[in-house]
Amino acid sequence: MLRKKLAESLTARIFVITALILLGAGTITFGLIAWATPNTYAAIVNDELTRQVNTLVEKLAHTALDDCGSLLDEFIRSSKANAILIGPNGEITETGSQLAIQPVYEDDTTMVTISEGDPTVTYTTEGTKADDTVIVTMSEQAAITSDVRFSDRTDLYTLYVTPRVEAENLVVRTLVQMAPWLLLVLLAFSLLCAFVYSRYVTRPIVRLSSIAGKMAKLDFNWSCEETRRDEIGQLGRSLDEMARRLDAALQKLKASNHALRGEVEQERELDRQRMSFFSAASHELKTPVTILKGQLTGMLEGVGIYKDRDKYLLRSLQVIERMENLIKEMLTISRMEAGSITGKKAQVDLSALVERQLSSDAELLEQRSQHLISQLAPGITVKGDPSLLGKAVGNLLSNASLYSPSRAQIRVWCGRLEGRPALTVENTDAYISEDALPHLFEAFYREENSRNRSTGGSGLGLYLVRMILERHGATCAIENTDMGVKATVLF
Repeated sequence: MLRKKLAESLTARIFVITALILLGAGTITFGLIAWATPNTYAAIVNDELTRQVNTLVEKLAHTALDDCGSLLDEFIRSSKANAILIGPNGEITETGSQLAIQPVYEDDTTMVTISEGDPTVTYTTEGTKADDTVIVTMSEQAAITSDVRFSDRTDLYTLYVTPRVEAENLVVRTLVQMAPWLLLVLLAFSLLCAFVYSRYVTRPIVRLSSIAGKMAKLDFNWSCEETRRDEIGQLGRSLDEMARRLDAALQKLKASNHALRGEVEQERELDRQRMSFFSAASHELKTPVTILKGQLTGMLEGVGIYKDRDKYLLRSLQVIERMENLIKEMLTISRMEAGSITGKKAQVDLSALVERQLSSDAELLEQRSQHLISQLAPGITVKGDPSLLGKAVGNLLSNASLYSPSRAQIRVWCGRLEGRPALTVENTDAYISEDALPHLFEAFYREENSRNRSTGGSGLGLYLVRMILERHGATCAIENTDMGVKATVLF
């Protein structure tokens, strides 16, 4: 109901004011036409007549006085004006023209008087035949005066020219000719005024309608910026305020939704990792348990090669040790993921820690006939847990030894790289395929798929290294070099 009343009120206002504009525009236009047309026509006639007079003067300059009558007659016929040629002594000159004003009597002295602003030309004759004064009304238009010289005379003559048409008739004729154009101009002007005003009145409503459509589509990137003080302006400002509040609420909702979606995705990823971890762990434990069961069964039954119990008891013990190490690593990883192992933060001498780890692994390197080359800069310290860092360094060293052939070199360097504490472990005569490099730090990942214990460990060593280093704000990257494979740790 409110919208209907508002629309009816606006329609009435537009109609009334448009009608007033049309009436006022018509009145003003016709008033201007009535006032300007006579003056405009007079100006047009005078301009055209002046052009013709100038042309006549140029022709007379190349003509003798006695031969100028035909030129004057031709000029008077074409211009429909009166013409008088006055000599140097102020008398009308005999030109032989049939249309131009000539002396009244022959052998008489004719004097001509033309008053400025007076539409009459007065000339007086004196002689034996008559003594009269003749007054001739030429036109209400001012006479056009031009100096004339003839080719056979040196004296200066004066040519007076005035129109003979009636101004009132010309004005009416001009109005009749201009009426269609005036009507078109009036109609165009009226339509323009009505259109401009209607747009001025309805434009805010159109904008509000467009804004309401945007709000329906949850688009709040706009502003009415309405400065009117009426109800429409108040409505626009209310829409601005409502849009700002809705936009703020929508942004908060989007942020919360995004955060919740991120948490859900993170939980899903953790669940996927847990499932993958448990699946791989089950596979890793299943194989040695099966081997151990077969060996024990064969020894109990005394079947074939298993009669040599001492030999296979030793192998069973080795299998149990591997399972024990695997379970210990799995427990460590599980505790770290659960947050049970937080580690104590302290200043750790990284060089000394690496040197101690090298001393404990020296026997392993010696058994595999591998040569150790170490270069440890003193005083390289980091903040972290010594036991966790020692385990990470030990895993890197054992990996380098296990995946290197006999008589290979194990090169260990500790110092500063790019201004940060760093550690590099490089094993020669080794190579890792480019496809395997991005997956080396995944749980239970091994480059060869057989999972044979003779060719490597459990696949949790580098995964544990990554977890420990991430807790210490460090990164580890493994790459192939010209000599072998190098692991670089940056703290």
